[in-house]
Amino acid sequence: MNLDPQQISNLSMIGIALIAAFFAALWLGLLFWVIRDIRLRSRDPFLMILSALLVIILPMVGVIIYLIIRPGKTIEDRYQAALEEEALLQEIEKQPKCPGCGRSVDAKWILCPACHTRLNKLCISCGEVIEIPWNLCPYCGVPQQKVYKEQND
Repeated sequence: MNLDPQQISNLSMIGIALIAAFFAALWLGLLFWVIRDIRLRSRDPFLMILSALLVIILPMVGVIIYLIIRPGKTIEDRYQAALEEEALLQEIEKQPKCPGCGRSVDAKWILCPACHTRLNKLCISCGEVIEIPWNLCPYCGVPQQKVYKEQND
């Protein structure tokens, strides 16, 4: 099959048009991806505009530059990290402190090992650790104050 120069010219024009369409679609796809990605990572309008302009002006190199300058975490990731940090801080604050020296103590300790302040007491019946002001053991129900009987002489 012999191709005349006109057919070769037409086929090359079609090939060039297909390649150009492919690169145009790739460029638009990258632009939309960058815009969507920067919206997930920042609320700064300057950074959004700069990212879009980088991809518009420098199609392939702009994406590489964008990948270098974009924030590492999404807004959602930063929010989740802040929530985790807040939960850890609240857990640390829940840990009881010694009223004498202010150091962290265990809820089951009877004395503070640092200043020897009395923190809790033992039930006289079951031996469970209970708070000092409690007059009744919540574990066994035994009153904690010793009842003194009057002795009749």
